[in-house]
Amino acid sequence: MSSAIKIDQLNESNYETWKIQVEAVLIKNDAWGYVNGSIKKPAEVAEAAKWEIGDSKAKSDLILSITPSELRHLRGCKTSRDVWLKLQNIHASKGPAKKATLLKELLLRKLDEGGDLREHVMRFFDVVSQLADMDIEMHDDLISIMLLYSLPSSFDNFRCAIESRDALPKPDALKIKILEEEHSRNVKESVDKALLVKGKRSSKPKKQIEHRQHAYDAPEQANSKIKYKCFKCHQHGHKASECTQKMKVQRNDSAKC
Repeated sequence: MSSAIKIDQLNESNYETWKIQVEAVLIKNDAWGYVNGSIKKPAEVAEAAKWEIGDSKAKSDLILSITPSELRHLRGCKTSRDVWLKLQNIHASKGPAKKATLLKELLLRKLDEGGDLREHVMRFFDVVSQLADMDIEMHDDLISIMLLYSLPSSFDNFRCAIESRDALPKPDALKIKILEEEHSRNVKESVDKALLVKGKRSSKPKKQIEHRQHAYDAPEQANSKIKYKCFKCHQHGHKASECTQKMKVQRNDSAKC
């Protein structure tokens, strides 16, 4: 697997998307013919040795695209074709059990608040596609309703707006509207946060200016008293009207009377 190409490794729930991606990688690496069986092993020894090298590379690409938990299924697989068919038999079963599992997932699927909405929607439609491959076709209205009710409670108003229409949108159109709604909410949230931060920054300098103003005023207020000189006792720090010497004289004059 080329290091420049990143695909999700195969697990128990993503076989359909994994199959499409890994097939594209194998085609790009000129290895798909070994996996699909179109490049047969030659009878000649020299040519057979070259074939085995090519097939080993294809097998390596497959193994590197599988989660460790899935590797246990590959015991005894000697060629890339063996690996492909083994995985297909395990994950592409169309029996009743597989159908029941997918239907149950679709009916019970619910996105938690704050979850990855895009991933949730993509998985929802992946399950719908798998069921269609098993000849289980569902009406568009049923798919749209199940998708709407798989959304968290924060989408209640959105769901009510959709349901109030004369006709439900087609599933693909509804998917686009849901993703657009999420994008609009994310933009609004980003703008609100930016305005909040801007508001906090603009209020901070005002407080600093007021603090500095008080700091400048304090010395003037503290030194204001020493600017006065009493003309009664000729001392600094108070006015003549506040002079204690004057008050004493007044009291003495009153006593004489």
